[in-house]
Formats: sequence, C-alpha cells, structure tokens
Amino acid sequence: MEWGLFVLAVLVVAALQFAVWRRLQSEDAGTPGESGDGARSGSGQSTSDDASSLLCPACGTENDASYRFCRECVAQLHP
Repeated sequence: MEWGLFVLAVLVVAALQFAVWRRLQSEDAGTPGESGDGARSGSGQSTSDDASSLLCPACGTENDASYRFCRECVAQLHP
C-alpha cells in the first residue's frame, strides 16, 4: 500500500512538471493580460529593431518586451 501511494505521488508530480514545461514552451508564456491568438493577429514577424522586443542577455533569444523571463533559457530579462 505504501508503494502504491508513492508511485501515485510521483506520477502526479511528473504530470504537473510536464504541464508547467508545456506552458513555458508555448508562444504566449510571460504575457499577462493578452489572449493567445487575438493579441498576435496581424503583427507578423517581429525583428530585433522592434521596440516591443528584447534580446536575452544570456542566450540572445528575441522575446516580447513584456516578458520577465527568456522563453528559451528562462534567464531574467529585467533587473
């Protein structure tokens, strides 16, 4: 009985970690208050010259200006 509860707890934790990982990998992670599809309609591709984007100081990935953490390496973008 003890092993069964342990295995169940491990599976629940693994499922939660997977859900968090999927959320961090999604395009809209880190943009509070914006809906996923409607916010980006018609925006096209952003460039590094765009005022609404930031380059990560750690890995160089382009991120939206409202992001607090890099979408690629999860480094903090704003001090």
